[in-house]
Amino acid sequence: MAGHPLLSGPFLRVTLANFFFFLNFASFFLLPLHIKQLGGNEGTVGAIMGSAGLAGLIVLPLVGASIDRIGRRRFLVAGAVGMTLLSGGFLFVDRLGPAIFALRVLQGVSFSLAFTAATTLAAEFAPVARRAEALGLFGISTLSTHAIAPALGEEIVHWGGFPALFSVAMAISTVAVGLAASVPGGGPRPRPPADVEPWRMDRMQWALGGTMACCGLAFGAVLTFIPTFVRATGLGRVGVFFGTYTAAAVLTRVVGGGLSDAVGRRAVVLPTLLMLAGAVLLLAFVRNVAMLAAAAGLFGLAQGLSYPTLNAFAVDLSAEAHLGRTQALFNGTFNAGVTASAFAFGAVAERFGHRPMFVLAAVPPLLGWALFYFATNREAAEDGAGRSRG
Repeated sequence: MAGHPLLSGPFLRVTLANFFFFLNFASFFLLPLHIKQLGGNEGTVGAIMGSAGLAGLIVLPLVGASIDRIGRRRFLVAGAVGMTLLSGGFLFVDRLGPAIFALRVLQGVSFSLAFTAATTLAAEFAPVARRAEALGLFGISTLSTHAIAPALGEEIVHWGGFPALFSVAMAISTVAVGLAASVPGGGPRPRPPADVEPWRMDRMQWALGGTMACCGLAFGAVLTFIPTFVRATGLGRVGVFFGTYTAAAVLTRVVGGGLSDAVGRRAVVLPTLLMLAGAVLLLAFVRNVAMLAAAAGLFGLAQGLSYPTLNAFAVDLSAEAHLGRTQALFNGTFNAGVTASAFAFGAVAERFGHRPMFVLAAVPPLLGWALFYFATNREAAEDGAGRSRG
């Protein structure tokens, strides 16, 4: 991957900084297991995990309004520093209570700062003609950690317990701090030119936000509750799911990352949203490791194509001067879905079990498909008419 023509200069630096930041972040995918060890149930898992997302959403409007004015790199460094310190904070928490909620809340704030900055810088540095391909490659720096961190984390917990995991996570995000400091884009952005319209939410952006919220609901339900589902059903190591899902998503982005640059965003988004719904539904019927791997592979294929394509679609709608606000909207609506899923689906899983919860979680991507289809239908019809006239 290091020899890929897109991975050079500032784009490579922000991609590497994002990779180490997410190695830390994805280590906390195993936190539900720690919460269960401390005496929590599925509802407690959902509340604690969801508190991070809720805090991130609360600060996101301020991040979106300030990031272009204050400086994108500064937000990236601040978020990485925060995540480093907070990982160390978990070493001093040995029971469920306000402290663990406070740490998760502050993690959510740090995440909003760093991830919004990283995705904004990646969109800024990406070549316009290869935007979806570039953002897909950038996304690999996130996705690859979804396999590496849980698998490595399980081994660390096995040999040294959760304190060892938190210590390693702290060391990893220290690397992210150093890389983030080397990324260009530290100062305030210049004022937008006079001919650039002020940023505002139009019909298409509302539809995109709704679609991302629906995707986040499904994605959050899977990533939050897969660890406890796998343990409860005796399916072995959590790493099987995360490893297969990540391998499928990474391969998809390497091979097909530029697909929507060639055939159009809509032609990729609509079928992959249906795949996402099918993957989540399949989890409700998993009875063995082979079925778990199959569901993970389909989930990775859908996520690997849909997320960067929708991100490229969002950037297509934005002037460069408003990229920070656009990325805040994109990430914020997705994270809103992830956050809501932790609270809502945690309650469902606690009362009815994991399998009915996954059936219910398959519905939001179908709603997102309908929303995106009808929102973009007019533009698709106009493009078709234009080609016919040509």
